[in-house]
Amino acid sequence: MATGGIPLARRFSVVFCIVAATVMAFDRPACAQGEAVEKLQQGLKLLRAGDSESTQRAIRLLREAAAMDPSSADVIGALGQAEWQALINLMASGAEGANVAKLILDIGTPNLPERAFDEAEMNDLITKAVEGTEYSERFEAQMSLARTYGEFCVPGLLKYLGSSNTDHKINAHVTLMSRLGRDAVLPLNEAVLNGSAQVRFMVAGELGQIGDERSLAALAEAMGDSDENVRGQASKSFGALKAKFSYAEGLSASDLYLRLARLYYAGDYRVMGYADQPLVVWSWKDGLAGTPTARHLYILKLAEEACYDALRLDENNGAARALLCRVLASQKVASDVGGEDDELSQQAAADLKHADGTVAAMGWDTLTQALGGALDEQDHGAAMFILGVMPRVYGGADFTGDNAVVRATASSSSGVRLAAAEAVLRFNGSRRITAFPDPDGFLSLVSKAVGEVIPRQILVVDANDARRNKMLAALSKAKYLAYDARGGSDGFIRASRFGGLDLIVLSTDLGDMDALALIRKLKDEDRTKDIPLVVVGSAAQAGNAKWRQLYQEKASLAGIPDDPGLAPANFLETVKESFGSESPGASARYARSAAVLDALSGTDTGNALFNWNSLTGTLTELLKSNVPNDPPVRLNALRALGNLADASSLGAVVSFFGSSDDAKLQAAAADAVAAVCRATSTELDDGAFTTLLAGATTGSASVRDAAFSALGSARLTASQQARVASASRPGAAPAAAGGDEGCGDDGCGDDGCGDDGCGDECGCGDDM
Repeated sequence: MATGGIPLARRFSVVFCIVAATVMAFDRPACAQGEAVEKLQQGLKLLRAGDSESTQRAIRLLREAAAMDPSSADVIGALGQAEWQALINLMASGAEGANVAKLILDIGTPNLPERAFDEAEMNDLITKAVEGTEYSERFEAQMSLARTYGEFCVPGLLKYLGSSNTDHKINAHVTLMSRLGRDAVLPLNEAVLNGSAQVRFMVAGELGQIGDERSLAALAEAMGDSDENVRGQASKSFGALKAKFSYAEGLSASDLYLRLARLYYAGDYRVMGYADQPLVVWSWKDGLAGTPTARHLYILKLAEEACYDALRLDENNGAARALLCRVLASQKVASDVGGEDDELSQQAAADLKHADGTVAAMGWDTLTQALGGALDEQDHGAAMFILGVMPRVYGGADFTGDNAVVRATASSSSGVRLAAAEAVLRFNGSRRITAFPDPDGFLSLVSKAVGEVIPRQILVVDANDARRNKMLAALSKAKYLAYDARGGSDGFIRASRFGGLDLIVLSTDLGDMDALALIRKLKDEDRTKDIPLVVVGSAAQAGNAKWRQLYQEKASLAGIPDDPGLAPANFLETVKESFGSESPGASARYARSAAVLDALSGTDTGNALFNWNSLTGTLTELLKSNVPNDPPVRLNALRALGNLADASSLGAVVSFFGSSDDAKLQAAAADAVAAVCRATSTELDDGAFTTLLAGATTGSASVRDAAFSALGSARLTASQQARVASASRPGAAPAAAGGDEGCGDDGCGDDGCGDDGCGDECGCGDDM
């Protein structure tokens, strides 16, 4: 088992509501730091009083102080032991001020650069915390360890748990259980399974007293320990946790690891939160060892290890395998997003280079289950990745209405629908699909997927289903690619894992955190810091003078939606005005359309289940679109037209051939003409013939070859055949393009070889 953890104050970055539709400009306020510190001190003083009225006033002041962005040093200076404990109590209360308490603790934590803390200092503090003769000395050292080093001091404390010195053992126990608390859980989960019998026994007791949900699986596994005392203590501690988390009743250790993996993967606030580097994943290698982990992959690695733990204990746990597919898919997607150039990120990207192969190796059934789970939980990034892998292992299964792939074609995510369209085309390219519900609807999806190549991508974060769905509907109708998240943690996870977002829309109702908390996290994350934000709420909320005073320096106010719902015109106008650039994700979206077109160019168009020619109009219109040559949207459209072999496309393809100045595209157009002519035995009208002949005599080598092949594939008249032969003769004059028949004012007839005395220059030698 390998896990990781986060010191308490590093774990939370949750704050209070922004309650209007705004375009966020997250610049540091001009407000003086002195005022922020004063409000912070007043709020903490009121919080210590403990009564309801004082607590409410404290919450208001702390919110105002946090909005002024006090420095970490300012917060640390204001936080004494009593204030720290008061914040912890407020946070644990679950009351409305819990998010404010979490935010203050987060701000108050020094940002430690990766591996930059002083190991010698940490070891000295461990010695003082355990061996100090004075209580005050031990307390100060223990608190310093908890605030600054958290989980990283656990290995140094474990050696004291196995000590024969009772005082040292007790002091180490107190430090782990009372001072570090939840921060120590994840490395302790390793120790309860791998340390000496005495350490395992002590740690089992500590985990029971800490009472953290993340220890359920480890304690359940420890209940099978070889040592009777450890088994007894683990059973006692597991019983205590089970009383708090009743779902654990009757679940095996494997199932509990799976549940933990799901919580990690979802970024659930109960087991996870925001963290500064350094981040490690813990394992046991002759003792506790922490493996540094890239920040953006941290919770995914925790989820991965929990999945492996579930499979280690039960190799038949199919749900764990399916979740592992999604976890690896999300890791691969996240590693490809970019935004971090550090060594850990580069190493992670290298390690995940063949993740698609690993996922594919899990087989069709597991992938189908994984895709179904991703769709159920609106895990769009993983769903798109899995759909991209599935054609590798398709074995000819039929598709019914409840099949995960079919469901994906109707997903609320445009990106998933597009990926599903590509997948089905590739399935049909490897093995002819014999059954598929609503094939006409599927082709309509393909047409939309390749025809709308430049929609912007927007993530909508809102815990209110009705409002979220209304926003999604308005955005989709306006032809945006809209994705959704049902809470703040979910929104942050999706935003940081998914590349190419143009905008994030978030409401004031995030469920698990306040809106400003999510904004702070997004702006602290390399991968999301430059994405424009729109926060939506009621007009009444936005009209509140205190709100405006509090947030106007953080936001440019724009079209406020009408209460109680969103006025689509105002909402869409705000969205349109909020984009930070022309379209930063355009290249990725062009690439997706190009991929669908590539799949269409190789699918089995002989499959009569689908009316393939219904796509011809969309593809020919695409040739006229102003799209870049890379990604190869038009090139693949031409290849797809060749595969469709619909005679009605000839005019548009030949016209594109004649107007294009790109040799690669011209050659592809000529190849498409050849494919259509071979399949339909088509006669070329004289205009099309002349255009191709001009390319055959004046184009580059690749264009000439492709054009001659197209002419050879067509059913030419005798006159056209003669002109081709003459144009091919060494030294022949180039054929004219357009409507010119090759002789200008010299009197050639319509066929280029009339009786009007046209000589060799007309391409009509004596042999004719």
